[in-house]
Amino acid sequence: MIASVFLFAIASLAAPREISNADASPSARSYLFSASFDYASGKEVIEDRSSADPQAAAQRLAAPQRQFVIDRIDFMGNRRVRSDTLSARIFSRKGDVYNEETLRRDFQALWNTQFFEDVKLRVEDSPNSSNGKIIVFEVKERPQIRRIRYDGIHSVSESDILDRFKERKVGLSVESQFDPTKIKRAEVVLKELLGEHGRQFAKVTPQYERIASSNAVILVFKIEEGPKVKVGKIKFTGNHAFSDRKLIRAMRRDRPYSIPLYFWYIPVLTKTYDREKLSEDLEVGVRGLYRDNGYFKVSVGEPILENIDTQSNRLGVPLVAGRSHGKAVNITIPIEEGERYHMGTLKIVSADPDKALSLKVDALKGAFPLKQGDIFSTEKVRKALETYGKIYGEYGFIDFTPEPDTEIDEDKKIINLTLKFDEQKQYFVRRIDFSGNTTTRDKVIRRELLIDEGQLFNKRLWELSVLRLNQLDYFDRIEADKAAEIKRNSKEGTVDINLKLKEKGKQSIGLQGGVSGLAGSFIGLTYQTNNFLGLGETLTFSAQFGDLSRSFLFGFTEPYLFDRPISSGFTIFSSRYKFDQARQAALFSGQAVSINPQFVQNYNQDSTGFTLFASYPVRKLSFTRIALNYGLTRTNITAFNDACKLLFTQVQFRSIAGPSALNGIVSSTITPSITYNTVNNPINPTGGKSYYYSVAFSGGPLGGNVKSVTNVFDWKYYHPVNKHRNVLGFHASGAFTTGYGGGEPPPYSRFYMGGESDIRGFDIRSITPVTFIPVASTQQFTFACNTCLNGSGGPSLRTVSVPVLGYTITFPGGDTQGWGNAEYRIPIVGNTVQAVLFFDGGTNGILRKNALQLDKTGFANLTTQFPTVQQDIGLSRQLSIAPGTNFRLRGSTGIEFVVQLPIIQAPFRIYYAYNIHRLHSQLLAPPDFIEPSEICDPAFGDNCSKVGLGRLPATLPPDVWRFQVRPTIEQLLKNPGSLNYFEPQRTFRFTVSRTF
Repeated sequence: MIASVFLFAIASLAAPREISNADASPSARSYLFSASFDYASGKEVIEDRSSADPQAAAQRLAAPQRQFVIDRIDFMGNRRVRSDTLSARIFSRKGDVYNEETLRRDFQALWNTQFFEDVKLRVEDSPNSSNGKIIVFEVKERPQIRRIRYDGIHSVSESDILDRFKERKVGLSVESQFDPTKIKRAEVVLKELLGEHGRQFAKVTPQYERIASSNAVILVFKIEEGPKVKVGKIKFTGNHAFSDRKLIRAMRRDRPYSIPLYFWYIPVLTKTYDREKLSEDLEVGVRGLYRDNGYFKVSVGEPILENIDTQSNRLGVPLVAGRSHGKAVNITIPIEEGERYHMGTLKIVSADPDKALSLKVDALKGAFPLKQGDIFSTEKVRKALETYGKIYGEYGFIDFTPEPDTEIDEDKKIINLTLKFDEQKQYFVRRIDFSGNTTTRDKVIRRELLIDEGQLFNKRLWELSVLRLNQLDYFDRIEADKAAEIKRNSKEGTVDINLKLKEKGKQSIGLQGGVSGLAGSFIGLTYQTNNFLGLGETLTFSAQFGDLSRSFLFGFTEPYLFDRPISSGFTIFSSRYKFDQARQAALFSGQAVSINPQFVQNYNQDSTGFTLFASYPVRKLSFTRIALNYGLTRTNITAFNDACKLLFTQVQFRSIAGPSALNGIVSSTITPSITYNTVNNPINPTGGKSYYYSVAFSGGPLGGNVKSVTNVFDWKYYHPVNKHRNVLGFHASGAFTTGYGGGEPPPYSRFYMGGESDIRGFDIRSITPVTFIPVASTQQFTFACNTCLNGSGGPSLRTVSVPVLGYTITFPGGDTQGWGNAEYRIPIVGNTVQAVLFFDGGTNGILRKNALQLDKTGFANLTTQFPTVQQDIGLSRQLSIAPGTNFRLRGSTGIEFVVQLPIIQAPFRIYYAYNIHRLHSQLLAPPDFIEPSEICDPAFGDNCSKVGLGRLPATLPPDVWRFQVRPTIEQLLKNPGSLNYFEPQRTFRFTVSRTF
């Protein structure tokens, strides 16, 4: 049977003790001392009967002095605590002279062990000796806590409670001894934890339930959380320099969650009230804002708190989920701004008056951000001290300590600042060791370090060295301060550095799969030996199969060729891509394409080739490498619609035209490039920047039949924010390609934008100028010939043909493109799950319009078939571009969620994009053209002085020409081809990739 006893007020052992000397029953008088803990009142009850009986005391005084001896000491009732342990805690021993004062000390010593909830001491006469005494301690051990339960807890988890108990060293755990002091401490910590989560009115009542047939209990904390307390209205009094709005924005912990606008912000949700966070906001936020703007003596008073009852819509939805009652705290903050101070004189002196500074004072003053007369700012002073620490760290003064001393001139309202520099010892590197690199050889690590043994310990170079090691991606992330164990030898002025590393798996087999804009649905296998043989080489083999793509690649990279920092290697590849925009868009968006499939790109590209590459670091420019690549590629094109066939066969990019232009496209390319990269992680960067510029030169002395020059520039920047929890990422890229020597880049090498790789929210490769390619066709007209009777005596149907010059709409791609991306990355589950707010924008167009020309042979065929086309409509080899499509700005914004799966080695993401700049219009092609010699008729107002009567009006029956054929031709000429170019406004997609 389990009994329940409420601990209404569990006090500590230092609680008031009730000492009773009152008369007791005869049975009770047999105990000399007794003590017990009353769980109901939370008090200790201690009784001392050594002098409680006056008659016995008088007898002892009247009797002759007789000395007693302790014959034996017994312990009764102890189970978990051994008697030997208890004997060691008391002072009396067998054979000692009997003394009640000593017994009182023994009793108190046992009670103070807190092992027992009841201790009694009695004295008996020894049956073995007339002057012997037997000392008996009767004890009752405190129960053991078998289980701890938290009833009614919702705001925090049990793991949060245990973590807080561990942090505050409460010492309460399962299988521990029942200790009222620890339970009271746990109650206080629980209330504090609930208060941090807005439950300031929470009630915590400890209870226990005894477990039958055992000296054990179940400890239960009954919790009534009460309403969550929110931050109510925040007001300020005495503020003149800053508005309430600006002061509230400085309170990072208590300001409401809001949507920031340019001049204002829209509050969305209020935050939970926490007194400690409010104190932090008052000191760091409000007071810091004033002190950063010259109000050095600002006084922020104790806030006035007003608890109020509130009513709000449940789940934020009115009239649906009802209303809930809660509490809020209105906060009024008094401020005394004081005077505004400016910067006075700056002195930089040594903390040791007998020692001069090692660095020049004038140079140090030049690094100070405040000039005389500037508004004094504690934030700038703080950053200046950090800067001085970095400066001294570059010269080996790793224990450098600056101390600012201010002198206020109240008359001039200036602050004279004296910086006392304690340089301490200058250290050199004696030894650098590595641990944890079981495979990677020491020389692979050492060659990335920018400092060596015997040199000054330069903290800046050491941080850059750690960054270089992180960029290798051979090890788990290395923290410069945590991973390096630095042992100082102050006497010798040297340091020993032990860099602790944890290697990643050098071999990885990755399974890739998913849906991509360019690749469609795909599955792939990648085998890579990262850090091959511990020497840093990389061996890679990958194969990928999909409904739109197929690729094979084998590559090898040697990061240090001939033990020099020359990274070199090669790749051999074979690929097939199906550039089918209609299918890609349908697969990607789950709906029909927004553009007529006959006008979009639809062709296969089969390529095989190899690349050779080498790069070398520029020592004087850290993290800068110059590289040289050579690639040879053979490409064959298979076009599936008229738009692609005309684009590849009629537009001049080679010395031949027609179907032969689709096969045997050989590109021999050399690409010099320069790279600067300080990005700290290749997969999930949190800081750093990178620049890349390359010039690809194809053809000419290198051979091949493609003659082009392509310039590419790329920039990335990552900056940690919100105490390094979130990351701001920026990316910009631009490219320009052109031909030379009578050649032009092939259409597949021109630029197309749209999709997850550049501007999210748009169809794949759909951002491109639109052009019209003239094409000759034959238009047939069927009419009823009344003079030509059939077998039944009725008019027969006849057909007449006329050559027509029409236009096919196609997407040729641009020769110039530029786009940018901005992302705000918020980790949700470490680096595995991230939420990303993004904005993408860019444009694509044709800068060299004369690059899109019809092939000479094709143009000659058109002018032969239509002799007057150049005079009548000004047809030329130059293709026309649809108005509003060249260099039209596109932009999108939205949110995406990224899941990085380590087994599949690919980032899965879902994103929603809203296209704020898009093209939504109908594009009209130029009118069709028919030679006047075919249709000219003065009866319809045509000027036929040069060509005479046309062939059709001259050969067809007049009524047939006038009422059947001529109206149809006019309708054809008045209605040119059109394209409904409707880009989507909203897009929701799933893909496997990252934009940057």
